[in-house]
Amino acid sequence: MRMTMLRTGLALFASLASLASLATLLAACGASVPAGIRDEMARSPKDTATVVVFTDFQCPFCRRTHAKLEEALEARPNVRVVVRHVPLRSHPDARTAAKTAICAEKLLPPSAATATTDALFRSSDLSEATCMDFVVKLGASADDVRACLNAPATEERLAQDEALYVAAEGDGVPLLYVGNQRVDGEPSKAALAAALDKAGARAHSGSQ
Repeated sequence: MRMTMLRTGLALFASLASLASLATLLAACGASVPAGIRDEMARSPKDTATVVVFTDFQCPFCRRTHAKLEEALEARPNVRVVVRHVPLRSHPDARTAAKTAICAEKLLPPSAATATTDALFRSSDLSEATCMDFVVKLGASADDVRACLNAPATEERLAQDEALYVAAEGDGVPLLYVGNQRVDGEPSKAALAAALDKAGARAHSGSQ
C-alpha cells in the first residue's frame, strides 16, 4: 500500500514538473504574449526589436517611463516602439492627448509623429488647442487636425488600443511588452536596458 502511494506521488510530481517545464517553454516562445502584441512584433523589420507601450499622457509614471525609454533608445537604434493609448478617466486631458497622437500618426511623417508624442509627454498643458498646435507646427493643417480629432475612425482606434490592453489583462499603466517580456509599471533604467538588450538579441537571432 505504501509503495503504491509512493509511486502515485512520484508520478504526480513528475506530471507537475512536466507542466512547469511546458509553461516555461511556452513563455520563452512568446505563447503567453497576446495575439495583438505578437502581430506588432511580426510587423517589425528583420533584426529590429519591438516595444509595445500602453500609456496615458497625464500619468506621471508613464511620463517617467517614456523619458527612460527615450534615453535607452539613444544607444539602441534597432528598436520599433508602438504606442497604444489607455487614457484614464481620472485624467481629464488624457483622451484629447491620445487622439492627438493618433492624428499625428495619420497626418505626419513618422519622425514628426514621434516628435508629437514626445511633446505631449513633456507638456504641462494638454488642452485641445495646445495639442492641436503641436501637430500644426510640424506640418499638418488645422482643419485636418480638427477633422481627425472628431472622426469616428480616431475613436475606433482608441477602442482598439483599449481592447488590446484588456486582452493583455492590463492592471495599470504603464504596461510594456519589450519583445515578449512583459513589464508592469514604471521600470528602473537598469531593468529597461536589460529587457531591451534581451529583446534585441532575440530579434537578431530571428526568435523575437
